Amino acid sequence: MTAARIKLKQALLLLLDTEDFEQLSISQICKEAGVHRSTFYAHYDNQYQLLEDTRVYMIDLFLSEFENYQKTIEAPKEKDSLMDSYYLVPYLQFIKDHQKLYKIYIKNPLDFQHKERDDIHFIAQFIPRYQEREGRADEREMRYRYNFYTAGIRQMIEDWVLDDCQDEVEDLVAIIQDIIF
Repeated sequence: MTAARIKLKQALLLLLDTEDFEQLSISQICKEAGVHRSTFYAHYDNQYQLLEDTRVYMIDLFLSEFENYQKTIEAPKEKDSLMDSYYLVPYLQFIKDHQKLYKIYIKNPLDFQHKERDDIHFIAQFIPRYQEREGRADEREMRYRYNFYTAGIRQMIEDWVLDDCQDEVEDLVAIIQDIIF
């Protein structure tokens, strides 16, 4: 990853603190990043590509900081569920901390690769955990269960973000756990 791409992503994040994405121009982003417009176009065709790249950057940032978020939470005796507070609280707190970025994704769902991301999560996280916990191997059944699970969680989070994350993270975790368990 080039220094220019990092600067552009960081500039976008800084600008989103005070501006709406729809109001931002490529010139503003370049000025904030300290790069020329030609540098922007050497890496991206448009602002939405930068936004998607910034989403990936934020996920990488989250994964690198996940342990720091978890340090504030008492670790469960058994960490076998992604619905444990140990996992949910950091995840939801990160979303709350970066809710402006998440609002953009919610308002523009067709511009981003949710299905591709979900498939990666399904293969890497859900299938192994589900097979281990439930002893089931029927991939169709697992996909149905996963789709049900992700649609519900995603809708709750979308509602919460669009409501400016007014409810406490712990309240959302309690609702999710009450439904799942």
